Amino acid sequence: MSKHRKKRTTPGGWLKLLFRQPPAGLYLQPSIYISGAQMEIEHFRRVRAYDETKLCLEMGRGLFTVYGDGMQILTLAAHRITLRGRFLRTDFSEE
Repeated sequence: MSKHRKKRTTPGGWLKLLFRQPPAGLYLQPSIYISGAQMEIEHFRRVRAYDETKLCLEMGRGLFTVYGDGMQILTLAAHRITLRGRFLRTDFSEE
């Protein structure tokens, strides 16, 4: 029986791996951040519907809906939205 040896990485190779480019499209994936009563959603296509109890966003592969109470839009940019309110649940559905 032969033993399998792990290939060792040189210090130069390790640094090269550490600073390599991320996969294509990594930074354009939808992201959702929640902190207390504030939520930030990035990389959506457009706002489908909005009122104080529901926000529906069109994403790349479906619809993302946030349900809550007293939701207010704090900031709205081309591909980023920040909400404040009481968030009850979220839902994702494919179109």
